[in-house]
Amino acid sequence: MPDDPKDVVEAAIRSAFVSYPKEDDPDWRSPHWIKPEKCAHLAKVVMLELGAKGFQIVKKAT
Repeated sequence: MPDDPKDVVEAAIRSAFVSYPKEDDPDWRSPHWIKPEKCAHLAKVVMLELGAKGFQIVKKAT
């Protein structure tokens, strides 16, 4: 399991596009229709926005 919250958010974004595709999109069947760089950009923006709003992601001790 990744330790960096950005990596977790990025994986969740990628999973959302791959596991729950838009069926009206002709390219949705392609595993590459959302590029990893796009997922990384979205994850970075999500993390920046959360931080700007005062949120903090903390990993639970296991």
